[in-house]
Amino acid sequence: MIGFSSPLHEDPLGALRVAAPHAPYLKRLLERETETVLTLGRTSPAKVWNDILQDIRSVEQNADADTAMQRLRAAKRQAHLILAAADLSGVWPLSDITDRLTAFADASVAAALSVATKTIDLSADGLFIIALGKMGARELNYSSDIDVAAFYDPEVFEGGKRGAADSARRIVQHMCRILSDQTADGYVLRTDLRLRPDPGSTPVAVSTRMAEQYYESVGQNWERMVWIKARPCAGDLACADVFVRQISPFIWRRHLDYWAINDIHAIKAMINSSTDNADLEDPDVKLGPGGIREIEFFAQTQQLIMGGRDPRLRVRATLSALERLQQGGLVSADDANELSRAYSELRAVEHRIQMRQDEQTHRLPTSEQNRSSVAALCGIEDFEIFDRGFREVRARVHQIYLNLFDTEARQKDAARSGNLVFTGVDPDPGTLETLSSFGFSEPENIISNISDWHRGRFPATRTERGRELLTALLPGLLNDMADTGDADTAFQHFQSFLGNLSSGVQTLSMLLAERELRRDLIATLALAPRLARRLGRRPELLEALLAPEEGARLKLDPELAFEDAMDEARRYVRETEFLTGHRLLHGHLTAKDAGQAYSALADQTISAMAGAAEVETARRFGQISGDWCVVALGKLGGQALTATSDLDIMVIYDSDDTNAPVWFTRFTQRLITALSAETAEGQLYEVDMRLRPSGRSGPVAVKLSSFERYHRDEAWTWEHMALTRLRPVSDQNGLAEYVVRITQNILVDAPRRDELTEDIRNMRQRLAAEKPGHGLWDLKLGEGGLVDLEFIVQRELLMLKSTRSATPHLIDAIQLLKENQSLSDVDQDLLLEAEQLLSALQQIQRLALPGDISSETISAGLKDRLAKAAAQPDFEAVESTLRRIKAGVQTMRRERIGAIKGESLLSF
Repeated sequence: MIGFSSPLHEDPLGALRVAAPHAPYLKRLLERETETVLTLGRTSPAKVWNDILQDIRSVEQNADADTAMQRLRAAKRQAHLILAAADLSGVWPLSDITDRLTAFADASVAAALSVATKTIDLSADGLFIIALGKMGARELNYSSDIDVAAFYDPEVFEGGKRGAADSARRIVQHMCRILSDQTADGYVLRTDLRLRPDPGSTPVAVSTRMAEQYYESVGQNWERMVWIKARPCAGDLACADVFVRQISPFIWRRHLDYWAINDIHAIKAMINSSTDNADLEDPDVKLGPGGIREIEFFAQTQQLIMGGRDPRLRVRATLSALERLQQGGLVSADDANELSRAYSELRAVEHRIQMRQDEQTHRLPTSEQNRSSVAALCGIEDFEIFDRGFREVRARVHQIYLNLFDTEARQKDAARSGNLVFTGVDPDPGTLETLSSFGFSEPENIISNISDWHRGRFPATRTERGRELLTALLPGLLNDMADTGDADTAFQHFQSFLGNLSSGVQTLSMLLAERELRRDLIATLALAPRLARRLGRRPELLEALLAPEEGARLKLDPELAFEDAMDEARRYVRETEFLTGHRLLHGHLTAKDAGQAYSALADQTISAMAGAAEVETARRFGQISGDWCVVALGKLGGQALTATSDLDIMVIYDSDDTNAPVWFTRFTQRLITALSAETAEGQLYEVDMRLRPSGRSGPVAVKLSSFERYHRDEAWTWEHMALTRLRPVSDQNGLAEYVVRITQNILVDAPRRDELTEDIRNMRQRLAAEKPGHGLWDLKLGEGGLVDLEFIVQRELLMLKSTRSATPHLIDAIQLLKENQSLSDVDQDLLLEAEQLLSALQQIQRLALPGDISSETISAGLKDRLAKAAAQPDFEAVESTLRRIKAGVQTMRRERIGAIKGESLLSF
């Protein structure tokens, strides 16, 4: 292994002078710190170092804030000069360099905390700082920021007039300004407090009581890894020691269950999910494949899994951990030695990168000149030799790292490329890049939201097992979202779905075990926002996809109370509707089949609810003699319901009982309630009974004789048009069959008014004025849409004056008209093609999207689905065909019914 820490000169000052041409920062220090340079020429680095620490400690005793800031910054420059000299000359080994860097940080934090506390005239009793990360392990790098967390014991810390919480916050904020503010003298240490519990919701100083509750309830495994290195460093150290002991059970568990171990494995998979295609040319010494982080993670994961049972593993420093793991037989001697040597060499490179400009960077420069400077600081004159050796070290580290966990587990659900890291507090740059490549428009928000999931912000992730399951799922979930072509929409609706889970363990376990179900779920969420919202409100519907009951029917126990029957029907319909919509969305049902399935479900529900309504009405008001039926009209009559269709129905009865009008009115009102009322289980359908005689002004239940008389003597043309789609749904004693015969005779005997076409044209004109169409994708009301198609067919049916004029299915009606020579072959072909295309697109549209749509609002994935539904090669072909079809239907309507005022002719 090539060494990267060869001495530049045996004399520390000589080494600095050799390094200066390659490190502008060191050159500036040499020029500015002349007194330190002179002292270094006369005495040892150790003596100078001790004097620096002593001066920092004296700051704590008697300096005000401004003086403290100046003196600490001067001490930082002197410390950097001495440490660089000792490092580059080889006088001190790496362990001494990192230990002294940490000692400087400890002393500086202690001094700043003391000064900040005295500024508001308080005692620091009960207030303390915990060093985390590299500072906690005494492994700080040359230009490291420091990860610390501030706590106060509310039973010990006296906050004065402001109270403990506010005073602790003010002191810690002041401490950070003393250390981090950039002044004319520079800065001391960049101070990061974001490893405290839930940093987005907690103040910079956290009470020990709150911290203990947090770690006991929602502390995550990555936070346990953070706390492996935790060490009291400033303030009330005795109080700090008590706190660390109290949360020790959170860090070190004697018994780790399967899910905790699996979560640790999943964290590793996220940290570098594309390990098989690792780019060893990545210039990042820390985060790149085979870098410092992989060595640290190798040690920490083993400590986390085994340290609860083996206290010998509870050490902070990475090299110490590797040694203990090897001694315990958990890591081979070869691997431990290889990783230890590599760790020292990579840390040496990291220091030399940072010595160049005092920058908190871990990346090798990309330019040949600057890279040569780093190589020169490592004692290597040829940067190509340096690069080759650097790659060799990382390749070996990376191979050992890959072998840490089972290869199959590592590859399972790995991301297609790049990192997926959601641990810690800073967005990982590689993860931001990966999420962008997946199609997420705001990857920072994705990381923030996922972090919230892990902090237990949703009920589904408030248990440890729920969070561990989520961690295991994440790589696969994000890949599946990318596959939809609309990652943002998929994520948004998955978050809603996750947020509505009352308990996440069962559902997340199911998604982890059923990978196809997971992919299916994500695709559904992305393609169909409307269906996604329903699934978000009722996530239990997902279980229906695993074991759908083919051929099941709604059967209600006749002993059920009316309200219970309503809820039972709602549960059944909700699940069956979801299954139908899901199959339609994913191409397992044609639009025609979906329309029939939705309609058959509505038929079952009406029949069951009518039976329940009859029982309830009889229970409350007594039984009555007479027969009744429920007939369907509109889309339900034509068995062409969509996911959002309301139900056009009519209740017709035949009875001579004087109480019949009241009784059947009450029965119908209960039927409407059973179908449309909102209960704890939701709503079934919107019910529209305006097609009954006299519409809103007439009785809700229609007597058979009144039905026949009205339609023979008083009905409007549009009401006869509606009768062409009449179809029985529920029946008692054959009354529906009689209603159908009456309807057929009405359509035969109804006078063929000269004004029939004019009536229909006026009605179409009025409808266009009240509900104008909205562009190409208004499939119903737009010019050349389904309303025009239905008006054309119904006009021709009424013109036939035939018993077969009552033909509820549009396709059957079109074929009938062709047989009766009301349509030419060309007209028939156009109407059949229009019915097929418009119905297919409307089924997907109503299922997937709420409200008006345009091509700009349709996702790429949904465009593909629409193309499949329309049997077209792509979405452009769909729109081209749609324009042609609608233009053809509009032209036919203008020829047979007439033009609409203000309409413009469509073109294709």
